[in-house]
Amino acid sequence: MKEFDEFDVQEERSVDLMPYIRKAFKNWKKILVWGLIGAAFGIIIGISTPRSYTTKSIVAPEIVTRATTGGLSSLASMAGINVNNLAMTDAMHPDMYPAIINSSSFYIKLFDLPVVVETKDSLVHTDLYDYIVNYTKKPWFGYLLGAPRLAINGIKSIFSKDDEEEVEGHASVDSLRLTRQQEGVIKQLSKSVVATVDKKSYVLQVKATMQDPVICSQVANAVVENLKDFVVQYRTEKARENMDYYKKIYEETRNDYLAAQRAYSYYVDTHQGVANKSSLVYQTHLQNEAQLRYSMYSQTAQNLLNAEAKVQQEAPVLVIIQPGIAPHIGHPSKVRLAIIWFILGVILGFSWYGFMSDYIKKKKVGAQEVEAVEAD
Repeated sequence: MKEFDEFDVQEERSVDLMPYIRKAFKNWKKILVWGLIGAAFGIIIGISTPRSYTTKSIVAPEIVTRATTGGLSSLASMAGINVNNLAMTDAMHPDMYPAIINSSSFYIKLFDLPVVVETKDSLVHTDLYDYIVNYTKKPWFGYLLGAPRLAINGIKSIFSKDDEEEVEGHASVDSLRLTRQQEGVIKQLSKSVVATVDKKSYVLQVKATMQDPVICSQVANAVVENLKDFVVQYRTEKARENMDYYKKIYEETRNDYLAAQRAYSYYVDTHQGVANKSSLVYQTHLQNEAQLRYSMYSQTAQNLLNAEAKVQQEAPVLVIIQPGIAPHIGHPSKVRLAIIWFILGVILGFSWYGFMSDYIKKKKVGAQEVEAVEAD
């Protein structure tokens, strides 16, 4: 008997949705109106939102490894471990590339990127900073959402001192003390540029979104080029220091050799026909000195060539598989927005006329009954 009671309770708790669905279909005209209102709302959003374009650049970075040598190898060999095939990965790993790109100092380097803005009247040659500040459009509802912040900033500016007013632009950028406008441009760039790395292949993908398709491709390619310069600068720093040192030694030994050679040739020219022993000994001394200086000069020249080759060897290779190309299709799509909002309107209308209207009526009837009971 207990099992039958539980079954009856489950039957009572089950809800039959067909009456609600039939009721909703009876009001299909009203639901269609809801869908059309939603589609109109989607079109308004599409018209109000400035069209933007997205492109991507794909880069395959070089994985640098260095074999383990020295004392560690000898200690490991005593334990029966062969470490010649092991390698230590370089500190500048591709996983760090997105963090490098997303840094403020990296975006500051993009401020001076030359761009051409196409206006209704002419072409304006400017830089990326000026383009973002003065030529990037915002939707009308963006101004409404930002009105409270503008009001707060306006109140703050009233009570701020005159000498605390910030200079607009980026003629002088202090990375440790940015102005509000510079911070806004960096924030906009951080939203517009997205870098991701595949965990298996370490392929880097840089996506850039701008309201101009050509500027969009320029930003994507500039990000990749700046990243290449940064990685090359990091990887070759020690090698370049050695190259600069050998270049300095090379210049010194070259000057010493030329001075010794001039002294020897001058002495030989001015002492022709002199056959005394002391003259011959001094001439031999100058000749040996010139040869010694030449040997030092030749050795430093070879060291300089090796240092230059080392810089070239340490420079990593970032292969650009796909450069940023100016896209032809922008977003958002007005048709897609209209379809999405039409479907949302239909769902809301179906929910209202199928379920919510009866639920609200029952709530009202229940409230009236309670009031009537209380009145009695």
